[in-house]
Formats: sequence, C-alpha cells, structure tokens
Amino acid sequence: MSFSPNDFISTMKKYGGPAKSNLYAVVIPIPTYINNFVTYKILDSIQNYGKSLVNSFVDPITSFINQALGRGPIDEASRTSNSEMSRNLAMLCESAELPGKTIMTHDSARVYGPNYKVPYQTQYNDMTLTFLCTNEFQERALFERWMEAIIPSDTFNPRFPKSEKSRYMTNIRVIKYDEQAQEVFVIELVDAFPIGISPQALSWSDDGFMRLSVQFSYRYYKVVFQGGFNPSQQNLIEYGLR
Repeated sequence: MSFSPNDFISTMKKYGGPAKSNLYAVVIPIPTYINNFVTYKILDSIQNYGKSLVNSFVDPITSFINQALGRGPIDEASRTSNSEMSRNLAMLCESAELPGKTIMTHDSARVYGPNYKVPYQTQYNDMTLTFLCTNEFQERALFERWMEAIIPSDTFNPRFPKSEKSRYMTNIRVIKYDEQAQEVFVIELVDAFPIGISPQALSWSDDGFMRLSVQFSYRYYKVVFQGGFNPSQQNLIEYGLR
C-alpha cells in the first residue's frame, strides 16, 4: 500500500488531528500521613502560602472529576489531605509521562520443534515527574519529607506502606487533554510513592530556573477513562488546578 497524503490528512481530521504532548495534568493526592509529617516538620516555611495547609483536608480535584464523569466513590488512596499542595504540584509539573508496561515471557520447554514465548508476568515501568522549583523550595522539601517518612534516616527501618498510621502510598492520575480541554485519556498509578530525587546542579554561571525530577514507583496502572468527546466535561481550571 503506497502512502497517500490525502488519506493521511483525512485520517488525522477524522480523529481530531495529531495529539499534542503539552496538554496534560498530573494530580498527586497527598496522603494524610505525609501531610501531617510535612506540616509538623516544616510548618514555618509553608505558612507563606495563601491559606493554611494544615486545615485543608478536602479533595476538590478528584471528587469533582469523579462527579463530572459519573464515577463511583473516591478510593481512599485517591483523596488528597492537602488540596492546595496538590494544585501547586499540578501547576509546577513541567514534564510527565504516560508510563509504559511490558509483558514478561519465557521460552517454552519443548523436545521437538521451535521454542515459543509464553507470558507469565506484567512489568510496569517507573515514572519520572519534573517540577519547576519556587524560591520557597517547597517541592524539594515535600519529597524529602515524603521519602523520610518511608524510611527514616535515624533508624533506616521501612515503615508499613498501608497501615492506618503510616500509609504513604497514593494513586497518581495523569490526564491527557485535547485542544478543547476535554479528557481523552486518563491513567491512574495505583499505590505510587517516590523512590528517587535526582541531583540538582548549582552553578554561578547559570541563572536559569531550577527543576526537580522525582522518580515514582507503583504497583500497576489502570486506564480509568479512554476516548470519546464529551462537551459537558469541565476544563482544567474548573478541576481546581488553577
């Protein structure tokens, strides 16, 4: 089949044109345990925000999304205990990924004939998010405290990830939009937590913006919304991510 420019243009128009990688949002719910850990440890430095983060225990982001799309009750791991911090992270997230996955295989054991591969497990790749840093450096402080809450540096004993007192896992959502700010694809990372903070270079010869890259691990991801255009869906600002 030879390439036809007209067929290519027709196909692109049929499905809304080419997707653009800059139309996205990342929602990171802050677990209650992490919010308390950060609040009490760096309270002095976070009081410069417009309102107190200590008393913010409502999740307007994920609750509004679920209500608008007719979804069921919000999972506890999808709730944020600090809506302002989640909004700030969403606005400062300069680059993200739609994570990938691989089906692991092994060769079948055969006496005669060619071997063939048999699937036995799904492997999910870690995801990296990059944030612009503010002068308050709250982004670095948050993830430093988050990782400290997972394995404290005084004992180096890992805490239980899902206990009532020390749940540090969360469900991160990566939302892909079209040019009309409508959802076209949403991936939810189940039981996600930060596992790495990349080094940040400091130099007298560079006066550019600082960025923070954080690597997240998670148990698996699921697609919670896929395809279709819905004029009744709300745009990014109405999700509370402004």
